Amino acid sequence: MPAFLVLLASVLIAGGGFAFVGNASKEQAACEGNLAVTVAAAPEIAPLLGEATRHLESADTAVAGTCVDYDVSAVSPERVEEVATTEPEKAPDLWVPDFSVWATRAALSGVTPATLSESLATSPVVVVGPDATAPSSWQEVGMSTVAYLDPLTSSASTAALLSAFGEMAVTGISRTEMGAMMVPLAQRYGAQPDKPTTVEDVAALAEDGALGVMTEQQLVRLQGSGRARGLTANVPESGTMFLDHPLVALSLDEDVREAGRRLGAYLDGDHGVELRAAHGFRGPERSALASGDGLGKGKVPSLPLPEAQEVAGAMRQWAVLTVPSRSLVVVDVSGSMDFTDDSGRTRISLAVSAAESALELFPDNAQIGLWAFSVNLGGGNRDYTQLAPVRPLLAEPGGVSQRQVLGQALRRLPGMTNGGTGLYDTTLAAVRTLQDGYDARSINTVILLTDGENEDPGSLSLKELVSTLERERDPARPIQVIAVGMGPEADVRALKRIAGSTGGRSYVARDPADISEVFIDAMLSR
Repeated sequence: MPAFLVLLASVLIAGGGFAFVGNASKEQAACEGNLAVTVAAAPEIAPLLGEATRHLESADTAVAGTCVDYDVSAVSPERVEEVATTEPEKAPDLWVPDFSVWATRAALSGVTPATLSESLATSPVVVVGPDATAPSSWQEVGMSTVAYLDPLTSSASTAALLSAFGEMAVTGISRTEMGAMMVPLAQRYGAQPDKPTTVEDVAALAEDGALGVMTEQQLVRLQGSGRARGLTANVPESGTMFLDHPLVALSLDEDVREAGRRLGAYLDGDHGVELRAAHGFRGPERSALASGDGLGKGKVPSLPLPEAQEVAGAMRQWAVLTVPSRSLVVVDVSGSMDFTDDSGRTRISLAVSAAESALELFPDNAQIGLWAFSVNLGGGNRDYTQLAPVRPLLAEPGGVSQRQVLGQALRRLPGMTNGGTGLYDTTLAAVRTLQDGYDARSINTVILLTDGENEDPGSLSLKELVSTLERERDPARPIQVIAVGMGPEADVRALKRIAGSTGGRSYVARDPADISEVFIDAMLSR
């Protein structure tokens, strides 16, 4: 047995299906020897391909006079991508991932897959529930109680996430509005102690009231086995993406590639079309299932797939956003924070509103603390005071949740404005405080909001601060500073150097009213 199949503990595809009808060619009838072709297929389509290849083998399908022996195994796309990029000698000859994104990701990693068929079968990603109605958009889905598998391993969930990006041009939502959906969605997913691991889990949660995300084919399969009969499918009004099941060759052998083309041609023929429909798949043309199952007979609006780099960026972003947060928010309460904008609102009131909105983005397992700072605010030579230590939002010190403690502390800030900006000493103290209680399971971040430049004559210089941060930086225990400057007097150069010395980023809201958008951008880029 080929090493690839041993490595991946291949699943033998069960028999059954349609009988092959038609006469073999002279070449096929006289074939000799054996051309072994390994086919790694996404689990949902592997049974279909198992039946198709058995029909081809029974008809003595041949390439250059040699009989083709297909060996189909059900293997997750991420596992094939991993093997193809790290141990290419163990990669399968042919690969049928459920979503072309996987082949694109492999190509970005240096693999050179050759596309033999753009699509062997398709299935739209749907939202399921009891009497499911069509949401207006994937953004609406993401802001609801939704059940789905991990987008890093489930193509249906990947496509749903990418649909939210793809519909931006359709619905006109901004990047900030997109971020306001994606940040809490990812954080909530990361916080789940018992994440759904199978499509059956998703169906069960949907039956209990959540919006379930899966493919039409998965729903049809579940209903065909007597499960999920109380669920119906719909798609957002903005449209959806289709899993497209491309056939790609990882082997350079031209005979192997020809064997792949024969498989694609079979599925395009009459018997292949019947076989595909029997497994709940649509054809490459994406027409509705003839049975009327799934979404029924109506036309499904299709959303475009983002460019390859945007896809890769979205998946990296998701992976980071699902990691729990451990943040110390440090807010400038110097006298200039009382300055008003054109609407008559002070900078400090805008900062408080932005922080309160941001607090809603985080799940209960996020750890957040709050400091205020201005020159000598903490007494003596200390420029900061702690309003709430870093604790999980679900913690209940004194019977009051940390989320409530932070809300009360934020509302105190407008009454604290006075004095100059004690920026440099405060920043160093905040980084060291997070370093002392470092949590390797979380992203540890100092979020610094200020409207000015350092005004403490007795503090570190900018050069001393940056050199100290660089010297104390521990790659194994990273603390990033996300620096947000508010208004035209913010010291952009200093904030950029401070954030850069920790591997963080700096942002400037020239109009303090934009602080909420800047904060979401900072979260998306962490």
